[in-house]
Amino acid sequence: MSTGLSYVYAVHSTRPDDVGAVEIVFVDEREARRYAQDRSQDWRVPATSVTRFVVGYLGTRHPLTWFADGEEQPARKARPGKLYPVADAGSV
Repeated sequence: MSTGLSYVYAVHSTRPDDVGAVEIVFVDEREARRYAQDRSQDWRVPATSVTRFVVGYLGTRHPLTWFADGEEQPARKARPGKLYPVADAGSV
């Protein structure tokens, strides 16, 4: 049964100089997962993730999975690196 909603799947990558940047958006979840799994094995990419969105609707972000070293990780496992860069207390 079709719901009439259009889903897209964004692949985010974590890198030391750019945390969580969206690299590419797919209309097929399997393609997004394959790309994220492969990309997580690249140099300087400690992790990737796949997030689903409904086109044209705010608040529809839904994290699906994440990968490290080509392996799918448990949803609650700690991610590598800093999720949100913060200023060093000594430099403020």
